[in-house]
Amino acid sequence: MGVLKFKTKANNQTYLTVSVLGNSLKLNIKFTNTPIVELNKKETEIDLYLPKKYKNTENIDIINMSIQKLYNTIAQTEIEYAMEVARHILKFAPEDYSIKRLDNEFYKCTKNKIIINPDIVRFNREIINTTIIQAFCKIKHRPNSAAYEKLLLESMNKYELYKNRKSKKLTLQKVS
Repeated sequence: MGVLKFKTKANNQTYLTVSVLGNSLKLNIKFTNTPIVELNKKETEIDLYLPKKYKNTENIDIINMSIQKLYNTIAQTEIEYAMEVARHILKFAPEDYSIKRLDNEFYKCTKNKIIINPDIVRFNREIINTTIIQAFCKIKHRPNSAAYEKLLLESMNKYELYKNRKSKKLTLQKVS
């Protein structure tokens, strides 16, 4: 699953956006004298520093690799958090999980393991959490079985309660 799907060279300007945790961030591409490709995430934008040698070449592959590396880095913490939320709600956990790039899917379940695509961090935390909860339910029961559907419905209801309690706590902390 590619991040960008066109073949043009990037100039020293902002014209691309990258989705991170449900937010669209401007991608600023800048060319420097250093030989290192560097990516800095800020509040509302991402600065990608490329060596000047890429200024006149097709550099979209380098941009794709940089964005994928960003997703891999963010996925480490965000997926661990989502796994903890799912464990808290469902009171069980798979034996193992891994973060690995998958083609055309955001997760895959095997007998006792979940494989999660790091590109899932393009979406907001609620989507990540509910996707992980769904994967947990698929490990426990066969997909589309009555037991699976019942567990998924109960889990989503518990997640809504969890989310509401958490938002109330945040509101109380802001008022204090």
